[in-house]
Parts: sequence; C-alpha cells; structure tokens
Amino acid sequence: MKRPRVVVVTRRTERKQRHIDYVGEAHLALLIGLEMLPVMVPVVEGSLVCLPDYVDQMRGLLVVEGEDVEPEHCQARPENLKYLEKTHPLKDKMEIELIRHALRKKLPILAICRGAQLLNVVCGGTLYGDVQKEIGNGGKKSPLKHIDLSHYDSYRHVVSIAAGSPLKKWYGRESLLVNSYHHQGIRDLAKRFQPMAYAADRLIEGYYDPRAEFVVGLQFHPERMLEEAVGNGRLWKAFGDAVHQKRRLGSLPALL
Repeated sequence: MKRPRVVVVTRRTERKQRHIDYVGEAHLALLIGLEMLPVMVPVVEGSLVCLPDYVDQMRGLLVVEGEDVEPEHCQARPENLKYLEKTHPLKDKMEIELIRHALRKKLPILAICRGAQLLNVVCGGTLYGDVQKEIGNGGKKSPLKHIDLSHYDSYRHVVSIAAGSPLKKWYGRESLLVNSYHHQGIRDLAKRFQPMAYAADRLIEGYYDPRAEFVVGLQFHPERMLEEAVGNGRLWKAFGDAVHQKRRLGSLPALL
C-alpha cells in the first residue's frame, strides 16, 4: 500500500550566492519512520500555481520554521512592523493556501514554531512582533528568554501543560522542558483553538482544535528533543496515526 503524502513547504538559504531549498532532516526522518511520504514544495517562483498538483492525494500538512510572518496577514499592531525581521512573502502565500485547503478538507495539520504562528494567523489570531520586548507587564521586557543565541540548541525553559489536553495525554506530566528559537509569538489565540501549554510569562506554547481529529500548533520543536521525553515521539506518532487514518478513509481531497 502506498504511503500517505504529507506536504511541507521548504525553507530557503543561500550558499555561495546560490539559493538552496531544504526541510530539516529531523522532520523528514520522522515522516519516513512513521511510514509517511514527505512531499516537499520548493519556495521558488512558479510553485504557487503548482499547488493543485501538490495537494492531489495529500493526506496531511506539516508547517515548520522559517522567517517572520508578514504583518499584512493579521491584525497588525505598530509593534509588528517595528520589530519585523526577515520575511519571505512567497512562503507565506504558499503556506496560507495549503493551510486553508487542509482546514477545508479536514486534513491533519502539525504546525511547529513559525508554522504554529502562521496557522493561528490564518484562523484569525494575532502575533507579538517580538515576544521578548512586548510580553512583560508595565512595558518591561519578559524575564524569560525565548531564544538564546549563545546556547542555541541546548537552551531549555519550562512550560506548563493544561490538564485534559492532548499534550497532557501524550506527555503524561504537568510541565515540560522545551527548546526555544523564536522572537515572534502568539498574542491572541484564534477562537477555534484551545491552549495546551504556557511558558512562565504566559506565552502560549501549544494549542489544538478540539473539533478536529488532529490540528496542533507548537511553539517548541519536539523533533529536536526525542530522547528527552517520551511524549515528543508520541506527539509525532499521533500526527502519523491521523494521517494514516485519512488514507484508510480513501477520500481524495479536491484540487485547490
């Protein structure tokens, strides 16, 4: 039986004055290991009109890290422009189209880091332009680091997990040490979602759609911490199970 297709848009970098599109190996290895087929959509001119072909037989959507979300896509505040860093408008457009399609077709969605921010925006939520500078009370900066460039991969902070949430089921605990690589973050959570985890400064670190089989947004990266907590693998397996269930139902999503 053919593996179910999970679509993921690439990220672009530059090497020796040439562009390279990529998806992190950790994401790809998990998709393959869970018997799914990653379908990578390159962020190049012309890809937008090819999306109907990419979503043909698509059974799940993975939305991962990247540049800042363009403020034009949400109810922007002055801070969204003031603290804006590098963006990628074409990546925004492609992923927004794919998210809308996946939501219409009730496909499983796993959105991580920037992906969680963009999914929230598509559904009507808003973002902080810079969490570190905006989230503190009385105009003070948040005392919690959300990125530590000096300890980029090893830095961790605690999040509290909401009782009764899928995250509590997957991890079986009330708190968790997570990695953190971001400066934008969720300000207002879209109404369709429920929070699953909070940082100490109350930033939302995880959420889900209680009416969907699997629509999950995470600010942290479980795929980079697989050996640190069994729940990290369980979460990815839950995504895989939802994707395989969509394949077993046998309904093909219509073109965009």
